[in-house]
Order: sequence, then C-alpha cells, then structure tokens
Amino acid sequence: MRRRRKKYDLYIVVALAIFCIGYFTYNHISSESRGIKAYTTALESYKNADYETAYQEFGKVPSGSSLKASALFRQARCATNMGKKELAIKKYKRIVRSSSKSSIVPISEYNMATLMLDTGDKGAKRHFKRIIKKHPTSDYAIASEYYLGLIGLKNLPENEKRQAKAKEKAVINFKTYLEKAPDGRFAISSIEEIEKLHPKLTNYDNLLIAKSYYANGDYEKTKAFLNKTTLAESWADFAKNEFKLGNKDKVKYYTELGLKDYAAGVSQDDVIEVIDNYVSVFPSRKEGISFLASKNYNSTGADYIAYLNCNEVTPDNLQEACYRTLYEKYPNGQFSGEALYNIFMAKYLHKKYQDAQRLGFLHLKKFPNIKSSPAVMYYMGRISNKLKHYESANNYYKQVLSKYPDTYYAYRANYNLFKDDGTLPFFDLNNKPVVFPYKKSLEKNLVIKLALLKDYDLVAELCRQDKFIQSWIAYQKGDYTISAVLARNAMEELTVKPPFTDLRWRLIYPLHYYEIADKYKGNNNPIIIESIIKEESHFNPYAKSPTGAGGLMQLMPATYAEIVKNNKLPNDIFNPENNIRGGSVYYESLKKVLGNKDLYAISAYNGGIGSVTGWFSKLIYNDTDEFVEQIPYPETKNYVKKVLRSYWVYGNIYSL
Repeated sequence: MRRRRKKYDLYIVVALAIFCIGYFTYNHISSESRGIKAYTTALESYKNADYETAYQEFGKVPSGSSLKASALFRQARCATNMGKKELAIKKYKRIVRSSSKSSIVPISEYNMATLMLDTGDKGAKRHFKRIIKKHPTSDYAIASEYYLGLIGLKNLPENEKRQAKAKEKAVINFKTYLEKAPDGRFAISSIEEIEKLHPKLTNYDNLLIAKSYYANGDYEKTKAFLNKTTLAESWADFAKNEFKLGNKDKVKYYTELGLKDYAAGVSQDDVIEVIDNYVSVFPSRKEGISFLASKNYNSTGADYIAYLNCNEVTPDNLQEACYRTLYEKYPNGQFSGEALYNIFMAKYLHKKYQDAQRLGFLHLKKFPNIKSSPAVMYYMGRISNKLKHYESANNYYKQVLSKYPDTYYAYRANYNLFKDDGTLPFFDLNNKPVVFPYKKSLEKNLVIKLALLKDYDLVAELCRQDKFIQSWIAYQKGDYTISAVLARNAMEELTVKPPFTDLRWRLIYPLHYYEIADKYKGNNNPIIIESIIKEESHFNPYAKSPTGAGGLMQLMPATYAEIVKNNKLPNDIFNPENNIRGGSVYYESLKKVLGNKDLYAISAYNGGIGSVTGWFSKLIYNDTDEFVEQIPYPETKNYVKKVLRSYWVYGNIYSL
C-alpha cells in the first residue's frame, strides 16, 4: 500500500514538474512574441514623433521579454522628448538597477546622470564617477569628465583654499576630456571653461588646447595657442596648421627648421604628415622631394624622405641602388621593409632568382605582416617554380591564399595553383543581400534583435565601437559610400581575415548596380565592370574627380559625349544606368583594341590607351606578372591591382 502511494506521489511530482516547465516555456515564448509586437508598434510611433503613444506602447512590452530594457530606454527617451525629465530618470533607474550586463546599461546611466544634473539632483556626480570607474574606455566616461568639471564649478565651497582646489580639480577634468577627445562635442566648451578660470597654463596645456582647436578646424585660434608654446615641442603642429591656413612659405620654414633641429621626440606619423604637406606645396612633387633629400637630414623622418626619393629615382639600376642604401642605413626603420621588397623585386625582374630568393627569405622572416608581405610570398612561389621546386611553389601560393585572401596576389596565386586557359575564373554572380554582419546563431543577442526590428538609432548607440555595425547602419540609411569605406577600414584592422562566407565581406563588396552592369555587359565580364564601379566611385553616382570625370564609372565628359553621340544615350552622365552603360561601352572599345585582354583594358581605363600601347614596346616582360609590376605609372599599377583584387573577392563572395 505504501509502495503504491509513493509511486502515486512520484507521478504527481513529475506531472507538476512537466506542467511548470510547460507553463514557463509557454509564458516565455508568449512574452517574447508579445514584446516584439508591442515594440514594433511603439517604434513606428516613435519614428513619427508621436511620443505619447510610443511611451504607452513601449510600456506594453512584458517584463519577461528580452526587449524590456530597450523598451524602458525608449520610454525614457519619449519622456525626455515630452519634457518629463523626472519620468525619464525613473525609467533609466530601472535599467541601471537591473543585474543586466547589457551595453544598454552604461548609456542609460549616462543619460540618467545628465538629466539629474539638469534637474539639480546632486546624485548626478556619483553616477558620472561610477561610469568612469566601470566603463573607463567608453565615450560616456570621457564625456563624464566634462560634466564632473561643470559640477565642480557649480558647487564651489566658500572657503578660499577649498575653492581653489575645486577649481584646480575642474580644470583637470576639462583637460582630461581634451586629451581623450580633442575633437569631441564638448572640446570647445571645455576650453572656454578653462579660460574662464584663468589658470596658469603650461606649454603642454597650451599645446593641448591648440591641438583641440586644430581638430575642430579653428586654425587661427590654433595658431594663437601654438604661439604660447616652444618650437621644440610643437614645430610639427606649427607646420601642419600653416598648411591648413595656406601659408606655403611658413610651411617650408617650420618643416625645414623642425627636421633640422627639433624632429627628435615627435611622432613618426606627425613627421610623415608634415613631409607630405611640404612636398605638396612645391610646383611638382618631385621637386619638393628632391629639395628635402638634398638637405641630408639625420633625424626622425629622414628614412621617409629617402624612401620618397627612391620612388622618384630612374632608371631601374639607380633605383635599386637607392633602395639598398636606404635599407643599409635604416635596417629597422619604418620603410626598411618596403625598401627590401623593392630590392627583391628588382632582382626578380632581372631574373637573378637565387639572389631574389635570399632576399625573400630575409623579408618574410623580418617583416612577416607588412604591406609588401603578400607580394614577396607570391613571388617566392614564382621563384620556386622557375627553379623547378614545384611543391615549395605551391606551398607559397597556398600561404598567400590563406594569410592574404583578399589581395591581388591571392588572385594570382590561385591562378598559378589551378591554371586553366588563362581566362578570368568568374563571370556571373549570385545575388546575395547585405544583411546584419553577424550570424543569426547570435539570435539571443539584444543588438541583433533590435537590428531585425529596424531600431537602427539604438543599435548605433549601443555599438559605437563596432565599425562593421556602423557600416551596416549606414547601408540601411542609403549611405553606401560611407558604409563600404567603414567596413573596408574595419576589415583592414583584422590580423586574421575571415572566410569569404563571413557576412562582413558583403558590406565592403556589395552588389550595388550589378543588375545594370550585367544588363549592359556586352562582351565584358560584368564582375569587372562592378569592380571598376567600386574602385572608381565607391558607389557614389554623383562622384566627380578634380579632373572632371563624373559618375559611377568616372567618365570624362568628352568621352561620354562621344559615347552618347554614337550610341544614342541620354546626355546625363550622373544617371547610374546611363553612366554604367556608357562606361561598359567605353571599356569594351578599349578591350577590343587591346587584344581582348582585360588586364590591358583595365590599365588603359586608368592610364590611357596611348600609354598602354606604348608600354608594349618599351617594357620587357614574359607574362602578366612582369607586365603589371613594370607599369611605369604608380597610380595605374595600383589601380590594376585594386580592380583585379575586387574582381577576385566579388567572385569568392558571390559565386560560392
């Protein structure tokens, strides 16, 4: 009897457990679906500036929904927009007091603290301090320094000594802000607050203020504060500022004086910028470089001047000697790797393969991941192939594809590994949309949910540091050029590149206008046309170059006028369809004259058909690689590599 009862009790317990699990599961699913529905409705009202309705609708998001914190945040924003600051503070407090570790917490606490400051709540100070302590690298921590400075001045004690200390502390807050955000929205206000207090400013302080004015584009005020510093500390800043003011003679004066007497201690990046500015104020770039090189400076920047000078030297044998001197003089300098690469390439092109191989081994060991690394690795493969070390050659090609998949040399390595008839391996693409750059396996992530609900503004605020998400938001808003550039810069910062199936690649290489390129391809490869569009204009249909070239494919007006005349096109160079159609016709005409070879047509699209036909007789080359590496125009050589790189990456992303 007892055994039966125990068995009966066990059944009841199991049944209750199943019921509870089912109930809570159902309740969670129900809360989530109701939350999504309420949030979507509320967001529409919010976007239409109907904050009263939006506030009520956001309030319908259930507590069990993962969107509850976001709904509270939006309610706080609604209340702020309606002028109900106390209500907004109350909503923010609920988020801050929660145990959530979401990125919505620091921004909520920051917004709450600023509102508390507006309403005279002394608790604001405590929250700003907490933000700095808990989120020291965030933008909110930097802005909190500014607000702490304001709070310190607002509540000055009557005692003179304490008052002096409070002012001193406020000045430190404002200076900390300027150090961390010289171009921030509170930078000028911080400077004004400092000036009101009339503190004794050091040279460093004056330079800090000058740099902030410079970052904000006020070059006259920059000059006023630079004049309160010493040249030893700020000659590079003087030179950069005079360049912005258009004073060419002073640019020359400060640059030459600084490189001669004060370059030590100045950052290499600043010195490079100063030198580039200096060179640009001369009638020709070559003249400016030659003049600087003749000075024989022996300080920071000397290696860069030598590198620029070597780039201008002709003929080839003199250029190789120049790079060798540069490398021997600055073996550990910033440009020694590029110098060694140029010596390596000279040996390769002169068919001194064993000498080149020794240099290649040295380069790959000493400079494993610099701009020229993929080129050296690729040509080490070519050298191994010429020396009949076929397995070694294939290993080099595979390394290029693995380590540098999105480069021109990956495209060339792939060709050497899987040689066919020499034609381009991709001709058509599968249209894949640009989507949120992180996979849906992260579905529980709040940011992804907000992105799917199209709450782009909140996603942007929560992900200020993620350039890929910022790129995606720009894309959603139709800012395609900004989107592509942001994503490209973010990808360049990654040491290890993801596979081409990664969604982030689509942001850098979206298929804008591909349907038009395919429609009017004629005898062209539409992926090449798409790649030209990307490199010429970054998808900006209204792009215009300093030389007058316009539209997506950057056609010169005279060229386009001739195409219009012969093909009965509308005379609107900035219309995407007209421009792509005209550009495709022009590219096909170049290709037809140049033996139906894309390599030569791409070269002619940038360097001119006359130049390319001239190179056929002037250059000594046996294959594609030797032709490309010897293109006399650096801009055209880089252009060819960029277009073929884009072609290669497009093919890998959208042909898989």
